[in-house]
Amino acid sequence: MLLEIKIHNLILIENVHLNLEKGFIVFTGETGAGKSLLIKAIKLLLGEKGGAHYIRPGAKEGELEALIWGGEALFKKLQEMGYPADEEIHIKRIISLNRQKIYINGSPATLNELSILTKDSIMLTSQHEFYTFLHPEKQLEFLDQFLGLTPDLKEYQKLYYKYKDLLFQIKNLENQISSINLKKDFLLFQIKELEALKIDPEEEKKLLKERERLKNLALLREKTQNLISAFDKVEKFFSQILSGLESLSKIEGEFKEHYMKINSIYYEIKEMARDFNFYLIHLPEDDVALNEIEERLARYEKIKKKYKRDTQGLIQLLEELKKEVSLLESGEENYEALIKEEKILRDKLLEKALKLSEERVKGIAKLENFLKKELKELGMEKAEFKIELISKEPNPENFSSTGFEEIKFLFSSNPGIPLRPLEKVASGGELSRIFLACKSLLKERTETGTMIFDEVDAGIGGITAKKMAQKLKELSQNYQIFCITHLPQIAAVADLHYVVKKRIEKGETKTEIEKVQGEERLREIARMLGEPENLELAKNYLSFEWL
Repeated sequence: MLLEIKIHNLILIENVHLNLEKGFIVFTGETGAGKSLLIKAIKLLLGEKGGAHYIRPGAKEGELEALIWGGEALFKKLQEMGYPADEEIHIKRIISLNRQKIYINGSPATLNELSILTKDSIMLTSQHEFYTFLHPEKQLEFLDQFLGLTPDLKEYQKLYYKYKDLLFQIKNLENQISSINLKKDFLLFQIKELEALKIDPEEEKKLLKERERLKNLALLREKTQNLISAFDKVEKFFSQILSGLESLSKIEGEFKEHYMKINSIYYEIKEMARDFNFYLIHLPEDDVALNEIEERLARYEKIKKKYKRDTQGLIQLLEELKKEVSLLESGEENYEALIKEEKILRDKLLEKALKLSEERVKGIAKLENFLKKELKELGMEKAEFKIELISKEPNPENFSSTGFEEIKFLFSSNPGIPLRPLEKVASGGELSRIFLACKSLLKERTETGTMIFDEVDAGIGGITAKKMAQKLKELSQNYQIFCITHLPQIAAVADLHYVVKKRIEKGETKTEIEKVQGEERLREIARMLGEPENLELAKNYLSFEWL
C-alpha cells in the first residue's frame, strides 16, 4: 500500500507531497492539467527507466520519494535480497542531468532491484493493460489465478523448463556422438599412425645431431687416420726419449724424475691413440647408418607436415585424439542416463499437465457464471461471455510452458449477435468493464496492496459509470484503489479526493495536486457535472445514495 509520495521538480511539478490512506482515492482535473504526470512519477518509483528530460525546466535535478507498506511478503523479499528486513520500504530516486541515484531504506540500489521489490506491491492498470488482456496467454493466466491453480502451474513450469533443458542436453550429446561416430575410423587411423611413429622429442634431437656427424664421414675418417699416424710417430719418438732417460737414470739418479714424467705422458699418448683407433674402427664403412637416420627423420617431418604440429605438438595431438574417441564411450553412457532421466521427468510433467487440464475444464463453467454476474453488475446485462478451452493431444510434442491448453474468450454485447473472439468485438468501454470484472474476481487471490486505474472510465457514462463506481468501491475493501477519472459518478464515492490543477505564474507553468474536501470538493464535483457555480447540485449529488 502506498502510504506517502513526494514529487520534486518532475516536468511541470515543482513540489507535491501526498499522505495517503487505505480505501478509494480519486484524482480528477481538467484535461491537460497533468494527471498523467502522477502516473509517470509512480512508474518511475516502480522502476521504469527515466532520464534528464523528466527534470523540471530550470532545475538541476528531480527527486521522487515514496513510503510503501508491503507486509510479510515485502519483509521476506527484503530479507532475500540482502536488505534490512521490514514490512515497509522508503524509496528515494534522484534524477540529475548526468546520472541517477536510487535508495531503498537509505541503501543504494539498482533499477532492477527497485522493480523486483515493488512488483507485487502496486499494480498499475491502463488502457494498454486492458488490451494486453486480449492476449490468450494473459487470459489463461487469469483462468488459473481464478481457479487457484497458480501454485500448480509454477510447479509444472519448473519441471517444464528443466525438461526443455534436458532435451537440449540430449540433442547436443546426440550431435556429438553422431559426429564422433562418423569420423571414428579416421580418428583410430590417426591414432595408429601417431603411435607407430613412437614420438620422442629427445630421439629426434639425437638423430639430428648424428646425421650432421655422418654427413662428414669421409672427413672424420681422413682426419682420424692422420691423427693415428701422428700418434704412431710421437709414440716412437717418446720411446727413444724414455730409452735414453732410462740409461741416464741408472748413472745419474736426478734423471729418474724426468723419466717418470715422460713415462706418464707416453702412456697417456698411447691411451689416446687406442681411443682414436677404437673410434676409427667403429665409424660406418658406408652410408647405410646415415640412410637409416635420414629415413627416420623423414618420417618425423612427414607426420609433422601432415598435422601441422611440431614434435611436442604431435604428442599433444595424440592425447586429444584418444580423448575424443573415449568421449564416444563415456558419451554413450551419459546418453543412456539422460534418456532414463528424460522418461522420468516426462512422466511427471505429463501427470502435472493432465491435472492442470482437468482442473481447468472443471472450472470454466464456474468462471463463466461469475463473469456474467460481474458484467451484469457493470451494466452489461445482455452480454454473453464464453470461454473456449482448446486442449491438444496429451503427448510430449505438445508440452508448452502453460500445459496442453489454448484459450479463447468469446464475447457478444447484444442478443442475436454471434459470439466472437473478445479482441475482435469489444469496444474500449466494454473492455475496461470486462477487465474490471476480472480484477474483481481476483480480489481475494492476489497479494497486491495498491491498484491504480488510469483510463478505466474511457468510453462509458451514465448508469454504467455508476455501476463501475460501485465495483471500484467494492474493490477498495480489499485494496488501496487509485483512480484517475473524469466521471462525477466515480469521484462521488471516493474516500479521498485529489484535484490536479495547472497554474501559470510569472510565465512558468506548474502542476499542483491538492486534497479537496468540504466546499472545495463540491466545486470540483460541480465542475465535473458541467455546472461550476451550482454547488447545491453538487451537494445533492454527493448526498445521493450511490451504493
